[in-house]
This record gives sequence, C-alpha cells and structure tokens, in this order.
Amino acid sequence: MILKNQDGEIVGYRPTIQQGTKEHRRDYYQTFKITPEVSLSEALRAAMDWRDLTEKKLGIDPGSHSAACSSKPIASISLIVSQSPPYRAHWATNQTADGAPKIRVSIGVRNYQDAYEETVLRLAQREGIPPPEQIPLAPPPRRDQYRRMVKAGLQDIPKPLPARSRQKCRP
Repeated sequence: MILKNQDGEIVGYRPTIQQGTKEHRRDYYQTFKITPEVSLSEALRAAMDWRDLTEKKLGIDPGSHSAACSSKPIASISLIVSQSPPYRAHWATNQTADGAPKIRVSIGVRNYQDAYEETVLRLAQREGIPPPEQIPLAPPPRRDQYRRMVKAGLQDIPKPLPARSRQKCRP
C-alpha cells in the first residue's frame, strides 16, 4: 500500500500480507516512512525486502498472489452502483501500484455507453497507451445494478444478460 499525505505526496509504504480467511485470517504488515534520512527509493526497497523476507518465513512463494488477484488485469474498469437511494452509478478504474488516482465517470450526466467510452479513453491516457481505434460496447450491468439504475431514472441502460441455465451432469 502506498501512503500519501493530504497533498497527495507519497510519504511511505506499508506492505501487507494476508494469510487465511475469516476467523483464521492473519495480517502481517509494517510501515516504512520517508524521512530526511530515508529516501523514497530506500523506503520502497526496505518495504520490498520486508515483504520478501516475511513471505519466505511464512512459506509463501515469492510474488505469488491469491487465485482471485492473479486473474485480474493490472488496470481494470468496473461499474459501481450505490446500494441505497438516491442511487448513483459510475464507471471506475482501480488505483495502480504507482499511485495513479482512480478514474470515475458518472452515468447520468453522460449516458451508459458514453461514460464507458470516456473511462476507456481516460484510462488509456493515464496508462500512456494509445486509445483503441474502436471502443467496444460497455458490458451490461448485473440484474441488481440494472434495477437500481432504472429506479434512479437513468436512460439507455442495456438489459442484463439472461441467467445461465444450469445443466445437469449426466453419467
């Protein structure tokens, strides 16, 4: 985790290792702050060394992630719809490891597809890659998101995909 002050400047690092789930979960972390004696690069190096040493002590393969994390791309876009009225919806990106801020584009001021396209373009700009020549259609919302967006009075929302039919296993 990158620690920042109120001005958005990096002031330190706090690597965290989570092991187990629910009541068996254990969190290991330590804070490495930047000081007049410790530079940004030295704090980062110390944080990485602590993480690697702790992973080794815990018997974790260095650099391994959970199955959920390893399947996600580095940069991602998600549809966020508030759970309670007044329902609000926006497209959002994740925060990158280098501390680049999240991107949020509201749906309502722009329609569903336009907000998605703006998010893709701003993400490409943030990542320093050329924007796609043709932006694909925005993925449809989940059923619960769709219901909340309709209740909020949003227009031009694509209908969710039908539920997958469950196939019975046959011997």
